[in-house]
Amino acid sequence: MTAGATVIRAPGVRAGRGRPRRVGAAAALLGGLLAAGAAPAVDCSVSTTGVAFGVYDPGIATPTDAVGDLTVTCIYVEGHGTRVSYTAMLSAGSSGNYARRQLRAGTATLDYNLFDSATRTVVWGNGTAGTSMVAGSVTVGPGVGNNIRQDSYPIYGRIPARQSSSLGDYADTIIVTLTF
Repeated sequence: MTAGATVIRAPGVRAGRGRPRRVGAAAALLGGLLAAGAAPAVDCSVSTTGVAFGVYDPGIATPTDAVGDLTVTCIYVEGHGTRVSYTAMLSAGSSGNYARRQLRAGTATLDYNLFDSATRTVVWGNGTAGTSMVAGSVTVGPGVGNNIRQDSYPIYGRIPARQSSSLGDYADTIIVTLTF
């Protein structure tokens, strides 16, 4: 099954020569579940908190980093205790390119990316082109102590340093796909 999409938005990037740039992000849950066959014993969903970069200053020699959160929630529906394995994938965003995601303000852009660890070395994507996916599993149901299980994963964001940019509010949209 695939749980619907969650969108991670990055509104509020303020940019201008010689001035700090404001970068922000927010998330909104968009979808439901796509299921085939019999009713599942477990229902899973995904939610996020945004990656809020704050202020981007092109004069600073260090990248601008921020952290958001992705949470997978699985709820017991019926039947017996069930172990559920899942993967969470992130889309390439408006650039269509995992190697170079872009925040946009009209025609102006700022390169950035999202990663699966604090080292910010492996891009969180869909498992292709050198990107990773986050995978996990939970057991829910009677006899396992709880009918709801949650796993949370940080989303590590980075805007590389010293990018030339125009003043504006920059944004991007990332779709999260949960498969279980």
